[in-house]
Parts: sequence; structure tokens; C-alpha cells
Amino acid sequence: MVEHAAQRPVPQDGRMRSAEITAAGQVELLSSPRPRGRVADRHLRIQMLAVGICGTDHALASGGRTPPELPWRLGHEGIGVVTEVGLGDGEWTVGDRVVLEPNITCGSCRYCRLGTTSACTHRLSAGVLTQPGFLAEVVDHPSDFCHRIPDDVPIERAVCAEPLTVAAAAIRRAGLTSSQTPLILGAGSQGLLATMILVRQGYRPYISEPQAERRALAVELGARPFAPGTSPAPDAVIDAAGVPEALASVVDHLMPFVNVTLVGEDHHHLGASSFDIVQKQLRISGSFIYEHPNDMAAAVALLPTVPAERILGSPVALSAVPSFFAPGAERRSGVKQWVDMRR
Repeated sequence: MVEHAAQRPVPQDGRMRSAEITAAGQVELLSSPRPRGRVADRHLRIQMLAVGICGTDHALASGGRTPPELPWRLGHEGIGVVTEVGLGDGEWTVGDRVVLEPNITCGSCRYCRLGTTSACTHRLSAGVLTQPGFLAEVVDHPSDFCHRIPDDVPIERAVCAEPLTVAAAAIRRAGLTSSQTPLILGAGSQGLLATMILVRQGYRPYISEPQAERRALAVELGARPFAPGTSPAPDAVIDAAGVPEALASVVDHLMPFVNVTLVGEDHHHLGASSFDIVQKQLRISGSFIYEHPNDMAAAVALLPTVPAERILGSPVALSAVPSFFAPGAERRSGVKQWVDMRR
């Protein structure tokens, strides 16, 4: 059983702290009313323990992406502990640690009925598109979109559950066979998490990453550095780089008919030319978030055996979030940053 660090007491004065965008390029720590009254049916009231930070948060905070309104609360990779259970939620208990699934799907549109909830036409998105995010001391969240964290998983690993779900869903959609040799493009958060999952599944993937430090970490986690023209030609690609140069740099060294699964997003055109794609007869598909509820449930089940905390930098306290997002802030160590709400 893992010993969990002491949790900050739930505030009793009716107020709580939250990190919110108040103007383009400006994040402030605000005092706002904490959820009041009885928690809604089939909802949980959750004291937040940790929140992961990703590129979307940086884009919103910097003004590179416009938030739905101002002020706007950040954070869509959250974990916490249940402090109150709504009616109709007998499977939950006060004190349960949970991962919050930020994409709340309707369950009734044509895509939800088909099981492809990632394309839900009424999807709500906490911290990104429609709902306030998780960078607050207390939040209410639908219980159907919460997943219990195994007792033996430390907070530092559990906070990676949402991005781990994205990586695991991409691998599932790639449809790899046991005989294939996968190549991962990019050793950012998604590339490294994909590396861990593939290694756990028995693969020894190749990694293509220009930054030596990140490439070395991928190798420590079980990948092999990809050397174009020297390494065997991969027959499956997970593109987690999100930059057009990544696929272009390796396309000449791929086997024909390779499935390329795109996870990283970029507004530029795909780096590989249509000539290269046609000549190689590449099969390119995108992998957007994941399907509810199975993908996140499967990723949470992976947590005990996947050392996701290896990608984390030192934690940021909630009080330090405004300076963390300030223009020109010093780059912190680690591939992925996170906020320890207990600090």
C-alpha cells in the first residue's frame, strides 16, 4: 500500500483558490466560491490533488488559442479525492481517489451510439472548450466520468492518466500486430508514454527525436534510437511529434503500406509530400482523444505497471501557477509539468 501525502484540508470559509486566465498571456490566482449545497445526483465533489499541464494549457494561457470566455479556469488532466457523493452513486465512497475524465459525452448522438464517443456532437470539454477546468481546490464532476485510482499508484504517476489514455488509444487504433516494428516520432509526453505502453506490450520500438536528452530518456525506457538508412525499415508509425518535419524526415526509410497514426497536432500542412505518401502507399489516420469509458478505464488499469512519473518535472504549487505561465518564464526540468494541489 502506498503512503499518500497529507491532503490540504477542504476550505471551510466558502472560498477556494483557482488558476484562471484573465487576459491574453495572463493567468491569475483567484478566490472564488467553492461548490455549495448538496452535490448533484450522479456527481462527485472532489478535492483536487494534482493537475497535469499540457500544450493546450500553454496555448490558452499565452493567447495562442482563444478561451471560450474570461476568466477561464485551466486544467483538464486532473486527479482528486472524493469528499461527497451524489444520490445514485452507491459504488463511490468518500475518500476514493479518482481520475477525472475531462471529455463528457452525451451518450445519445449517432457517434456515441456507435461507440466512437471521441466524435460526440455534444461533447463537453473541461478546461478547453466548454467547462471550467480542474485547476481549483474543489470541483464537482459527473461520476460516470470518474475512474478509481488503484491503491498502489502514487499521485505522481496517477496525474499522467489522461495523457496515458490518449497514447494508449492511439496504439489501440494503430492495430499493431506482434510481428511489426513500430517507430515513434517525437519523445515528448505522448511519445514517451507510447514508448512505455509498447514496451509493456512486448515491443522494442524505435524512436526518432532530435533532442538528445529526450531521446536518451526514451532509450532508458526501452526504445531504440532510429538511424535513417541504418535501422531496419519500420512497418508502423506513431507520429506523436506534432510538427510537419517529423514524418518528412523518415518517410523515405519506411516500408511500403505502412500505417501512420497521427497523435500530435499542428496547424501546418503534413510535412511529407503527397508524392512520397502515394509512392510509399502510406495509410494515414488520425487518433483524437479516446472513447468513453473503455479507453480511460484500460489506461488506469495500466498505471501500476507503467512508470509514467519518469516524464514529470518538479511539481508546481498552485500559488506558483501564474508565474509558471508568465511570458518568458524559465523552462523547468522534465518533459511534462504538473501542479501539486497539496502544496
